[in-house]
Amino acid sequence: MNYVGRLERLKQAMVNGGLDGLVYGIGANFQYFTGLPVEWQREHETAEPECLMVLSRDREPCIVIGCGHDHLVAAGSLEHFTIYPQEEAVAVLRSHLRGQRFGVSRKAADYLQQLIVELVPDAECVVAEELGEEMRYVKDVDEISILRRAATLTDQVMERVVPHIRPGITQLDLQAMIMQTGLSLGAQDVSFPPAGLYVKSGTEANQNPFVYPQEKGLVAGTSIAFDFGFVLDGYCSDFGRSFYCGPAPDYISGAYRALQDGQCHLISQLKPGVKISEFYSILERFLDERGYGDRLRARLPDGTLGHQIGVDLHENPWLKPSCDMELRPGMVMAIEPKLWLPGEYYLRVEDIVLITEEGAESLTNFDRQLFELPLGHGDV
Repeated sequence: MNYVGRLERLKQAMVNGGLDGLVYGIGANFQYFTGLPVEWQREHETAEPECLMVLSRDREPCIVIGCGHDHLVAAGSLEHFTIYPQEEAVAVLRSHLRGQRFGVSRKAADYLQQLIVELVPDAECVVAEELGEEMRYVKDVDEISILRRAATLTDQVMERVVPHIRPGITQLDLQAMIMQTGLSLGAQDVSFPPAGLYVKSGTEANQNPFVYPQEKGLVAGTSIAFDFGFVLDGYCSDFGRSFYCGPAPDYISGAYRALQDGQCHLISQLKPGVKISEFYSILERFLDERGYGDRLRARLPDGTLGHQIGVDLHENPWLKPSCDMELRPGMVMAIEPKLWLPGEYYLRVEDIVLITEEGAESLTNFDRQLFELPLGHGDV
């Protein structure tokens, strides 16, 4: 990873934004610019971070490492930073933050503002998380390679879990199996708690699709919607497929076929220059022509179809009709349409998609045809 180049671009963005300095606590930007494996996805970003990255106009970039994170120094390649222990944090900020206007990370904004104002009484502190976020919109070759491997691992997990989906297995069983399988294949963590969500056909319609008890075993005539992802070498995956326990009625198998075909159609239309605001209308028109547009609108009334993905699970820009940003080569996104018919089914697919120079490529490639699962032993 070219961390020196990243820091140079961040410093230029900082200067262009009229900032004299920048302080990021633990989070996606901290990981992106330092390369340190801070495991912030699991810990969540803290409001009072023990580690800080400090950037200024005329001093060397530096990192303050908290006492509980000493192991990080040996884990990263930090030649481009000066490292200081946490007890020197105040002295470091005093020497590096020269000027009046400083940017801080979003989660720790209150804490950092209080700390900085004590050192620079007339300082103005503004949230500047977006400076790093905007740099993360487009992935470089190394990042794409990791995301490709993360997507392949996620496909492999689905392949290993599917043979175990039989009557009697619970949603809790599937969640544990997904996590254990991913870790056994080399993932460092899950991107978020995995889910395999059941909706029994022919039940009372409910505004909450997920009323099937977590501890109750799977029965025939139930749709299963998977949503899971893993952290591999600091980068996230996010994936979804749906299945049906036993033979599916035509109106349900047809819905899933339309959803998968719609996903493939949408991906085929993506290329540099296409606006994110067009995503939903492309998919909506396709599903309307096949009679399932209402089922799409039932679950996605605001038209949000997903998000960018990288070191953070949910990166900007989100895939919303209100987003007029044009696609650029190197953008990587999780596209996740769903169809919902209350009391009958909840179906979802989700793929990690790379925007290339010519078009788009799905990095997740688990079988799109597989939907009906045999009942097998212990039929219900």
